[in-house]
Amino acid sequence: MKNNLGDEEKLLISDEVKEAEMMLYGLDDTLPIQKNIVYGFQHVIYFVVSAVVMPVVVGALLGLSHHEIASMLQRTFVLCGIISILQAKFGHTYPIIDGPAGLWTGVITLMAGLTPTLGKDLSVLITDLESGMIIAGAVVMILMILGLIPYISKLFTPVINGVLIILMVLQISPSIIKGMLGITEQNKVIDIRCTAVFFVTVILILVISLFTKGFLQSISTLVGVIVGWIMALLLGIANLTSLTSEGFVSLPQAFAWGKPTFDVGITITCIIASLVILSMTFTSVNSMAEVLGESVSNKQMSHAIFIHGLSASFAGAFPTIAFMPYLSSTGITAMTRVAARRPFVLSGVMMIALGIVTPIGMLFASIPSPVGCGALIMVFALITGQGLKEFQKIKITNRESFIIGISVLIGIGAMFLPNTAFQGLPSVARSILPNGMVDGIIIAFLMENLLSKKF
Repeated sequence: MKNNLGDEEKLLISDEVKEAEMMLYGLDDTLPIQKNIVYGFQHVIYFVVSAVVMPVVVGALLGLSHHEIASMLQRTFVLCGIISILQAKFGHTYPIIDGPAGLWTGVITLMAGLTPTLGKDLSVLITDLESGMIIAGAVVMILMILGLIPYISKLFTPVINGVLIILMVLQISPSIIKGMLGITEQNKVIDIRCTAVFFVTVILILVISLFTKGFLQSISTLVGVIVGWIMALLLGIANLTSLTSEGFVSLPQAFAWGKPTFDVGITITCIIASLVILSMTFTSVNSMAEVLGESVSNKQMSHAIFIHGLSASFAGAFPTIAFMPYLSSTGITAMTRVAARRPFVLSGVMMIALGIVTPIGMLFASIPSPVGCGALIMVFALITGQGLKEFQKIKITNRESFIIGISVLIGIGAMFLPNTAFQGLPSVARSILPNGMVDGIIIAFLMENLLSKKF
């Protein structure tokens, strides 16, 4: 095949190969058992940090009791482990964490807020969501079976991927800053103790990542989290009283919210959300492949999409927030320089154990917010760089500048609008449009496909 790559593309590929060569352990490398355990445990930290907050917040908004929220959290842990293992073994085959999707969190939160205006009760909404997520997952799997995924993946150009990554980071940043400052629903003012713990965690991870080598560098996050957690305990902003529970082992319950019910509007909203979030699967898988110096085959992507659809159906059958592959996994791999699949699969097994063995799960669920946010900001900093690298793949003309600028500005602007601004719109639009990331991606898609590249 004739090589038509330009000098800039060759440089980018060269950079990716160099980055892959810098990995301490590649995908199929065999590690000593003790390193498997340590690296697996570090993955679990990110699993837990990513998976804990959203189910707790959404559960409260859906009117669930404390016991129901705890059960929802356990189901989330189990499904996180199962889906991530399936993806690593049979899907995209990369060490990418699957966890509760921010987009789904936004959609469910908005529907919960709009329930009274739609003449529904929260107890009906949650059973509507069960069937909605099951059907949405089935739609995604059917698309894969029909062979439409390769055509859909071509829609996600570097411009689309870059806009998506930048908007996702911007949308998650308020939550990280609130965790840094100790701001919650109960506490509206800055807690200096939380801020101190946050910066100690961040600085420790940063110093170890930049100024050490080898094994210590690769477990920088784990060290930072442990030290930050101990500091939080000493300052009195964390406790271990939540470890007490009624039982030692509990299995996830199917249709825990009740017998599924059907609502056309909610089902359509779920299908739209599942299709929009496909972009995160494409972006996450391609970003990880770039870090590893690989290219993703159509077969890999199709398998990843099928399991992604399966995860949405699982999230409806064992009700929790539907999943997505976390782009943050790319940042984790780039920072730790460990891409080995075995410790990642081990971490999935650990997550299943956390969801079944109640006291262990409650221990990890008690990670203080400033510690978790300190670890996350390091990852999202690297993800921001990944978004900028997407733009480096193309020549930025006025056309690209307009697409990127308008999409990002509209997306950011929508993030600051109150939910009441959308009350006059149809229910489907009210469930989707308040999400600034979705708005920006829709604009980017339209402009990318409607504006001729001759401009």
